[in-house]
Amino acid sequence: MADYCLPFYFVIQRVLIMLKIGIITIGDEIAIGQIVNTNAQWIANECTKLGAYVTQHIVVRDDQEQLISELQKLSNFNDVIITSGGLGPTHDDITKNALTEYFDDHLIFDEATFQNILELFARSNRQVSERNKSQALIPSKSKALRNLLGTAPGLYFVENNKHYFSLPGVPSEMMFILNDSVLPIISNLMTEGKHDVTLYRTIHTTGIFESVLADLIGEPSRFLGECTLAFLPSYYGVRLRIGVSGKNYEESIKELDRVQDIILGKVSKYVISTDDKPINKMIGEYLKSNQATVAVAESCTAGMLGGVITEVPGSSQYFIGGIISYSNEAKMSILNVKKDTIEKYGAVSKETALEMAENVRKLFNTDYGISITGIAGPDGGTESKPVGTVWIGIADRNNVEAYHYIFSKDRAVNRNRSVGTALSLLMNKLKSVK
Repeated sequence: MADYCLPFYFVIQRVLIMLKIGIITIGDEIAIGQIVNTNAQWIANECTKLGAYVTQHIVVRDDQEQLISELQKLSNFNDVIITSGGLGPTHDDITKNALTEYFDDHLIFDEATFQNILELFARSNRQVSERNKSQALIPSKSKALRNLLGTAPGLYFVENNKHYFSLPGVPSEMMFILNDSVLPIISNLMTEGKHDVTLYRTIHTTGIFESVLADLIGEPSRFLGECTLAFLPSYYGVRLRIGVSGKNYEESIKELDRVQDIILGKVSKYVISTDDKPINKMIGEYLKSNQATVAVAESCTAGMLGGVITEVPGSSQYFIGGIISYSNEAKMSILNVKKDTIEKYGAVSKETALEMAENVRKLFNTDYGISITGIAGPDGGTESKPVGTVWIGIADRNNVEAYHYIFSKDRAVNRNRSVGTALSLLMNKLKSVK
């Protein structure tokens, strides 16, 4: 749980020699908010794992002059610039032309890239058009980075001790080239240049508000040393991100371990993972290790809880099914909630939540059943049951319990906090199993 204020940080700085990386993502669809910029997130995370220092993310439209301008700006204070997008064969793919102008270069035909295109098309019995063939034209000053998943190669330039990588915007192709070619080069640059490393470790907590967590941890300056600590609240709990910069991996890992041990000594009962695993993945691991199963019955969240649980690959091993019982009729006819229960206590009540959780568990013959019933809003509240009132039930084969919450007046917040709280309750239940 969290108080949902902005993250705050404790920082002690010292002079470091970091390998600095700037990221540019290209595309009108990103700039106008039509799609989420997951490429920049993934690139930054992978580079950070190596200990590199990511300075910023920039999004530019499909505008050649704008891209050239941002390349010039980033080259002033970064060692590595990575772009993603705009390498396709259509008129709005401007990255290759922009790079050719930026490096005062010209295009040449790369035979190895063309052979890859031929092999790719042969596997699907397609003919290579002139437009497809043009993907093998690359700037002469660049090195083509193989792309076994698509027609556009990655491009690698080195100029004035600056390293430029241009990757396709298709996520699977970008990820392949980054892993296959880019990350090994960055790793070598860090080793050869004897750069300092910046590493992070994330501790996931659940079932505790951010402010209470901060009180339990106490004054960070007493134990952080040269580390940083950030509180990152979300609907699914509060993450504690420890950061450290050091001369090498061994030194940095040792310092991360020291700070982590201090924090765990204060708040271990609320910790679900120390390796950046989200709560739905941790729940899956607990269920699989105990050969246990779960089913859900949802009203106001309308399938959101089941959706989050099944985001994890392999969740079919432990998630058996769910019921969206939005109406009272569905609660009674499908989940077998007693008519008297709803008439006497209401659909949003402890008694209804208890029956929903227990009955969905029995219906799917699972080890655990979870229910959510509430008033998400913006309408439907009363003086005794205002908007934001939610009951969450959790049943195992021996017991069933229900918990009462009053969240907020915002519909989206209420639905998301209901899911986060239900996951927290299940996680705590699983952790208590001996």
